[in-house]
Amino acid sequence: MDMFMTEDSPIARQSQKVTEETISSARNYIDNGGMWSQSGMKDEVSKYSMSVSMYRGGARGYGRPRAAPPDLPSLLLDARICFLGMPIVPAVTELLVAQFMWLDYDNPSKPIYLYINSPGTQNEKMETVGSETEAYAIADTIAYCKSKVYTVNCGMAYGQAGMLLSLGAKGYRALQPNASTKLYLPKVNRSSGAAIDMWIKAKELDANTDYYIELLAKGIGKSKEEIAKDIQRPKYFQAQEAIAYGIADKIIDSRDAAFEKRNYDEMLAQSRAMRRGAGAGPQAAPSGFR
Repeated sequence: MDMFMTEDSPIARQSQKVTEETISSARNYIDNGGMWSQSGMKDEVSKYSMSVSMYRGGARGYGRPRAAPPDLPSLLLDARICFLGMPIVPAVTELLVAQFMWLDYDNPSKPIYLYINSPGTQNEKMETVGSETEAYAIADTIAYCKSKVYTVNCGMAYGQAGMLLSLGAKGYRALQPNASTKLYLPKVNRSSGAAIDMWIKAKELDANTDYYIELLAKGIGKSKEEIAKDIQRPKYFQAQEAIAYGIADKIIDSRDAAFEKRNYDEMLAQSRAMRRGAGAGPQAAPSGFR
């Protein structure tokens, strides 16, 4: 029992090695190749992770990467870019709403760029994989933000994703030249149950359809009756057709400022000057170095 009571015990020495940095995700990636290693594997290259060999230059190399890979969504967020690249499911909604709220809080005078490549709430077999209310949560957040939201269709914007494209700031709703847009009515998958349950689902589908058409009318600028008639069957739009219908405003090209450009050299020099002027001790970095 004496070994547990001394300051130089193995347990005490081990506890001193545990810090916030040593248990971080970045340190785990460097030590274990992006996966939690088993006992006895610390000094060996993990055989269970492809990411290690990728970052060290392939299987011929040896040793772990010196740093964790960059967090790409965070880098995009630093340029005020959000990307919708999946069907609209709860996890996607959670991320986008959180990003919009942060960027609007960070600087409500600057625009937010929403890039869209999403089939909406249905897959290629027209099966519902997400809830329409998820898209409405994103649409309501766009309306809530003080920042203007610039939307870009960079592949496809189908159904509810097309509705989000149309709700961007007027004059700043863009498409890439070969982007495709499709509008279709909400639907529910085949289901069974008591008659009252089916009636409740039908009433909810009617409510979702009405709100979908209302938001489309707000974004496109046409009457609800005209839009409801046009999308009784799925309606496809190529880039110029989507512009003519009012879903978007222009075709984007390399001359457009698609994101906020920053002079990182100047910002880094400013940060260093602040540290030299303030002396020792951590100082707050200028905006952009978060």
